This record gives sequence, C-alpha cells and structure tokens, in this order.
Amino acid sequence: MTLSEICFRGQAHGHVGFLLEKRVGEKLLLENKKNNEVLKPLLIGDELLGNLNSEPSRFIIDFTDLSIIQASKFEKLFKLIEMTVLPWREEMAQKQEKQNESVLAKIPNAKVNKNDIRYFQKWWQLRENRKKSIGKVRQLNRFIGCSRVSKRGIFEFISSEINPNDSITAFILNDYYSFGIIQSNVHWDWWKANCSTLKGDLRYTTESVWDTFPWPQNPTQKQVEKVAEAAMKLHQQRTKTLKEHNMSLRDLYRLLEQPGKNPIKDLHTALDKAVMEAYGFDDKKDLLSQLLALNLQVAAKEEQKEKVQAPGWPEGIKGKEKFVTDDCVKFDG
Repeated sequence: MTLSEICFRGQAHGHVGFLLEKRVGEKLLLENKKNNEVLKPLLIGDELLGNLNSEPSRFIIDFTDLSIIQASKFEKLFKLIEMTVLPWREEMAQKQEKQNESVLAKIPNAKVNKNDIRYFQKWWQLRENRKKSIGKVRQLNRFIGCSRVSKRGIFEFISSEINPNDSITAFILNDYYSFGIIQSNVHWDWWKANCSTLKGDLRYTTESVWDTFPWPQNPTQKQVEKVAEAAMKLHQQRTKTLKEHNMSLRDLYRLLEQPGKNPIKDLHTALDKAVMEAYGFDDKKDLLSQLLALNLQVAAKEEQKEKVQAPGWPEGIKGKEKFVTDDCVKFDG
C-alpha cells in the first residue's frame, strides 16, 4: 500500500438519517441478525477521547456497494433512509440543477458543481463511504485511529468491526511497532510542525503530515522489537489504568501534562527512547532537523525509483505475530 492508502479520513455520512442511537440499533440487530451486515457501530473523535472505554454511542446504516434492490432487502433500515434522506437529497439535487441552469445560461462553458445531483443518484448510500479503505480495515482485526482535530497526539487501536467517522484519522496498521512509531514524540513533533489548525487545535492532515512523515529506514530486528515491546507495555498499562480509575483517554492525558511522577509518563519516555534508537537519531540534536533530513533522503531515493522503507512492520523483520493482539476499542453491544 502507498502512504495515502494506509492513512485515511473516516466516513462522512452526509445526513443524520444514516445514524441511529445505540438502543435503536441494538434493537434492530436483535430483530434481525442479518442487519449486522450493514448496521455498524460508528466512532467519532470526541468519543474516542472522551467516552469511557472509547465506546461508540451510535450506529451507522452503511449500504456501501449495494444496489437499491439489494439495500431494499434490509426493509426497516431502508425505510428509515427512504423517509429521511431521500426527500432531502431530492430537494438538494433539484436546487443544484436550477443553480447550474442559471449559471450556464450566463456562461455556457462554466464548470458547475454536480455533487448533490450525484448524491441523489445513490441516495441510500453515505456521502463518503471510504469503500476501499474500510474494505482493507475489515481484513485486519484492528486498526489505529486518532481524533483528527485535537490538542494532544493520542492514538488508539480500534476494532475493525467499528466504522470510523470523518472526525477520525485512521491508519490501516495493527501491530505494536507501528503503534509505537505513531504514538511517539517523533511523530507528534512532526504533526505539530506540519499540520493545519482549527480554533487553536491541531488538525491531522494526510497530505502535509502523514505523506511527508519518514519512517525508520534501516531498523534492526532488536530495535524493532524494542519499539514494539515498549509500545505494548504502554498500551497495556494505559488500558489497565483507564479501567481501574474509570477514566477517559482525555482525562489521562491531561494528567500527563501536569508536573510530577506518573507511571504512564515513564512508559512514554521509554517508548520515545526506543523510537529514537530505531531512527538512529541523536537526542542531543534538533529532532525536526533530523526528521527533515531523513524526509529529503527518502524523497530523493523515491525520485530515483530506489526502494525505501514504507510505514508499518519493516520488511525482512521477523516476529510480527507476537506484536498483534486483540486489545482494542470494542463495541459493548
């Protein structure tokens, strides 16, 4: 997979008619188990950070890949979309057609917007279903996600049975080495330096942050395992702490910003040290300068069609299976 194929924004539903409260969705699943093919728990960024266990509170009706005939077989779900989404999309399409007619009457060669007209042609489907990316997520047991807009770089494993909303940046990676690199200060500093902002918060952008972020190019077996082990310890202890103290990720990471000893802070420090070693970076030199130099080296190799180390578990390194567990955000339904 290319860089952009690994990292993607979650689904944009386009209308609240596609969303169901948890109790309603659970009732529909009990009525007909077949509904689980298209009725999926939906996680948003604020829930990932603020809910206990990062648990989703809603379902999404996802008819991706289904024709209108196939979708209609899920009678109750289809009827809900038909009653709420169809009239609105028809109205929006008609309005856009009139606007386009008016523009073209004045400027015959004008480029007009046809998005609402296109959405109306498949009114039973989400506005942006991220079909290709969600399909790859389903091939894994879990993926990594973060809130796309946040004050802190907090990453978490999420069950592949949960659909990420547009407010989540998702990474199609499921091992602890990858989690360690992404959760490290190396990645966080690059995020802060290259992202856009929204009302003072930092917005993760695929193009400016992910696509330009260089991964360790020549890590050894020992270095990869050290990063993975440090990431696993951090994640397991973090999960244990959240459950024992009834905290959200946001609660925990606010405390990490306070002075004083904190066992989770110590585990982050150990992870950062292991990641720096995997990069071969000098902690006495400026981190961003070293990252930029590596970015330029990687870009030059790609320009010459030379092989570079892509994101994820490094090629030629053994033992990945030890660092893929089923620990992740799950839907308790």
